[in-house]
Amino acid sequence: MIYKDNIYKRIADMNRESLNIRDIEKRLNLRSQIDRNMLSRILSELEDEGMLSIDRNWNVKLKKLKLLKGDLRGNKRGFAFLIREDGGEDIFIPNRALNGAMHGDTVFVRLTGESEGEVSSIEKRGIVKLIGTYFKMDNFGYVKADNSDYFKDIYIPDRSSKGAKDNSKVVVSIITNQNDMKIQGVVTEVLGISGERDAEVLSILRNYDFSEKFPEEVLAASEKLKYEPENEGRKDKRDLLTITIDGEDAKDFDDAISLEKNCSIFKLYVHIADVSHYVRSGDVIDKEAFERGTSVYFPSSVFPMLPEAVSNGVCSLRPGEEKLTMTVELDIDGNGNIINSDFYKSVTKSNFRMTYTAVTAILNGDEELRAHYSEIEELIYAMAELAKILEDKRNEGGAINFVSKESKILLDEKGDVIDIKPYAYGISNSVIEQFMVLANEAVAKYLYDEKVPNVYRTHDAPSETKIAEFKEFVNALGLNLNTALGVTPKLFSDLLEKVKGEPTEAIINKTLLRAMQKAKYSIKNTGHFGLNSQFYCHFTSPIRRYPDLMVHRALKAKIEGKADDRFKNNFLKQCISAADKSSEREVAAERAERDIDDYYKTVYMSKKIGEQYSGVVSGIVSTGIFIALENTVEGFMPLDELPEDNYSTDPKMRLVGKRYQFSIGDSIEVEIKSTNIAARQINMSFIGNVLNHRRPSIRTTKKLI
Repeated sequence: MIYKDNIYKRIADMNRESLNIRDIEKRLNLRSQIDRNMLSRILSELEDEGMLSIDRNWNVKLKKLKLLKGDLRGNKRGFAFLIREDGGEDIFIPNRALNGAMHGDTVFVRLTGESEGEVSSIEKRGIVKLIGTYFKMDNFGYVKADNSDYFKDIYIPDRSSKGAKDNSKVVVSIITNQNDMKIQGVVTEVLGISGERDAEVLSILRNYDFSEKFPEEVLAASEKLKYEPENEGRKDKRDLLTITIDGEDAKDFDDAISLEKNCSIFKLYVHIADVSHYVRSGDVIDKEAFERGTSVYFPSSVFPMLPEAVSNGVCSLRPGEEKLTMTVELDIDGNGNIINSDFYKSVTKSNFRMTYTAVTAILNGDEELRAHYSEIEELIYAMAELAKILEDKRNEGGAINFVSKESKILLDEKGDVIDIKPYAYGISNSVIEQFMVLANEAVAKYLYDEKVPNVYRTHDAPSETKIAEFKEFVNALGLNLNTALGVTPKLFSDLLEKVKGEPTEAIINKTLLRAMQKAKYSIKNTGHFGLNSQFYCHFTSPIRRYPDLMVHRALKAKIEGKADDRFKNNFLKQCISAADKSSEREVAAERAERDIDDYYKTVYMSKKIGEQYSGVVSGIVSTGIFIALENTVEGFMPLDELPEDNYSTDPKMRLVGKRYQFSIGDSIEVEIKSTNIAARQINMSFIGNVLNHRRPSIRTTKKLI
């Protein structure tokens, strides 16, 4: 049997200006009359479609077609869109025109209409491994991918099932040839029974190429690392009063703070674990860290970039233990300006392991905690004073302070969800954030001025298209975004300040964040738009982020006098690889963490079916509305769960009927109708008419990107 979708490509591959139909039959090895008749019919169809010409003697000549190249983004309904390489408008590809192509494939498409096309050929299969649920049949099986965009089931011969049982969560490698219509795969790992917590956690990890285990050689090398005093070239800062401030569950402490105040001058010490002393470039631990790129944080556990012997052991700045560190020492005046800076290798000893909760309570006047930590109370108040100066200076400059409801998912000893609530963001979080940002900026500027290759953290200004879309959005909400004088960070920070405490605050923050470019790692210092910073890099978390480890190596080379031309040439190549890989792994980690949160939220709300909640309309589409609850859970209410009416959406982003209307920011009473754990969907129904009744939204987490 021959297929139309392959004929054009096969003829093109023959690389002949003109071919007779007999030549084509011979090249295609068509022997039956049925196949020959089919070829004639297909060639005639291709001629009608303008892809080739045929003369009276059946000489075939290809026409040069303008083909568009790009990646396919599938849809669970079976069609796809071409995301064009040239950045042009997406092209709709109906199912009948996919010709064997799947979600993620790189393809060439020819236009069949103004914005519709047909896959001409597949250049590269984009997805060669995926996660899904295995279903056992009589003498074969098939896998339905977790990613609904990959809409075709994968055929699994019995010999390739790895003994998977029916309804197992599995990892599948795609082995189908590019031109095969049937997608075939091999099960490479069985993760457990679909729907069970451990299997779901592992499936999310695997879906983004993370592993819960380290190779044996990496573990063995990590266990050999021990702290040994190293005084040569290091400043002894063990006598400084030093504290760490982290979350209650933290075990990897990679930053510590010391602070001295003399009149109006602050001397800030930011001590960062010297991971580069133990993890050497090119060793087995480093290679594994490079591949992982970052630690991944799930509510149930942490999947670290470095083995625990490193992350929680020899490098962690635990109280009462001497540690090798890299220190940024900054003299700061009363206006938040750096008047002197120094960078050096050091040895330090943390005196207290503090939590955000405890420090915030002290700053809020908790008498019992103030008495318990009387030794460092003065230090804590000085830190808060300096942080406020830095924050005011940064806000005055126009840094964008995004506010979002991040989730705190609480589990019991068995791993079951017992509660979900907004993550508490206190004064102490801002203190550490301000100090870390300042240290990152200082290191980035120093390395830039010294012309040492580096991995910068960059954030470009949003595109004109995104700005126009966001402006249309806020204008529809009755707000004015005046871009006549240019697009600056302050333009957006002023807008966020204006809507602080309003019902629309959360959705405006979320929409603005989506309009922004994605921050990334780069060897080019192009600045950080969101922070309104000219120089920025990630230096303060080398235990959990690979770019920070690279920045440490750059800084240490300069400090030790080793940043010669030979080093710079070699290190620049390493920086390029690290920037690309780390940007990719960061996105993967963010998606994995989002997916696991959605999983736990759906599991939690599946036990709340029939219960009633207050929420806020957070999104509106033609098929219904999205509702955000106070506990950060978001669900969907389809039209048939709303009061009966004739609804339509309008330019002001409302769902409007003859009797009812719903706008973003409206308060609403809902009931949990149903959940779909596999799809991580929460469905709600309307129970209360609270039109035009608005309540303040809860301000929780403030993030600098």
